[in-house]
Amino acid sequence: MKHSISTRKELTILKLEEQVFDVRHAEWFRTTIDTMVSDEASKNIIVDFSQVKAIDSSGIGSILLAHQRANSSDGLAIFVSLCQQIKELLKLANLDKQLFIFSSINEVMTLIEPALKGKRSRKARQQRNENDNDGDDEMNEEIDMLPDDAYDNESFDDMDDETDDSDEREEDDGKSAKSVKKPKKRGRPKKNSQPPPKAVKKKSKSLD
Repeated sequence: MKHSISTRKELTILKLEEQVFDVRHAEWFRTTIDTMVSDEASKNIIVDFSQVKAIDSSGIGSILLAHQRANSSDGLAIFVSLCQQIKELLKLANLDKQLFIFSSINEVMTLIEPALKGKRSRKARQQRNENDNDGDDEMNEEIDMLPDDAYDNESFDDMDDETDDSDEREEDDGKSAKSVKKPKKRGRPKKNSQPPPKAVKKKSKSLD
């Protein structure tokens, strides 16, 4: 069966390029759909029937099978540009309400664009969370890699000794600070209020 495959905004478009979709193409169509939905990158499919003008019961069965295979693979099969004959046959088989049928590819893109944006944002958040978790794991690994003797009591005893020495030095400094006498204030000497004693005149003895 003539066909073409293209990709548009995370959706794979399978365009059927035959005017009649009958039993001759049913087996090929089923195999192609199985291959596409089994691939993670192409399990959401748009089947373009714009060039198909007639279809038989095997073709209708193939459309239903494509819908079921896509759903079972957590994918989506969307059928667009169906002619009036195909729509009437699907309605008679009560399949028109079960299938995802749209008038054109542009209509599908308009409706599905918000969902695709939400999907991309969820993927981005998941990747950021995974990166953050990887960073936490690396930090935990670095902590686990520390030697056991890093937490021995000896290291803490040394810290206690250093603390005691510092306390003793502080006490000594306090004592020495108290033992130091304050220097006396210097200034001019005070004047004596009492008058100086009078000089006693010695009597000189006369020499005979």
